[in-house]
Amino acid sequence: MTEVSPRKKGIQPEMLVGVSAVFIGVCALVVSLYETELMREEQRSAVLPILELGRSYYTKTGDETRTNWRLSLHAENVGIGPARVHDFVVTVDGKPHPTWRSAFEAMLEDDVRIRYGQSTINGRTIPADRSIKMFDLSNTEFVVPIIAEFERLDFEACFCSVFDECWTTSYSDFGATEPVAECQPGEDSFTE
Repeated sequence: MTEVSPRKKGIQPEMLVGVSAVFIGVCALVVSLYETELMREEQRSAVLPILELGRSYYTKTGDETRTNWRLSLHAENVGIGPARVHDFVVTVDGKPHPTWRSAFEAMLEDDVRIRYGQSTINGRTIPADRSIKMFDLSNTEFVVPIIAEFERLDFEACFCSVFDECWTTSYSDFGATEPVAECQPGEDSFTE
């Protein structure tokens, strides 16, 4: 009869190889998950929109009387991906106004009829490096009174990236964005 040798005590080479293979597999999985997360972050960053809301007012050179002043309000996407604007709100003294006419007449506190050109921003997608002139005042005699009262006016946009990451920005925040869960039009939404 043959004798069976008792098992050797200690770490056996087969067990060491098996544990090493499991450890290497776990490390490879962790590295792969980390690289996947980095790639997702890179994809999101590659289409990040940054919407800035601003104003421009100017006059022709040499016009000391300020009779030819111009005023326009604009939204510019200075990011590298498209900005999908889902909501836009205009307020005067914190009170929402549905149209530019309503807002500027509230600012001037007079029964004036301003004339202006406008482009809709609600529901639009603004490509990277593009600007939309939202408002262009036609009757220049109102530029100086409007500029004098401009701190009473604010306008805010809620916009999203192609990955449905959303932010709000307003004229009074000087281009700073605040992340939000989603953008939905509300009862105070601008109608023009």
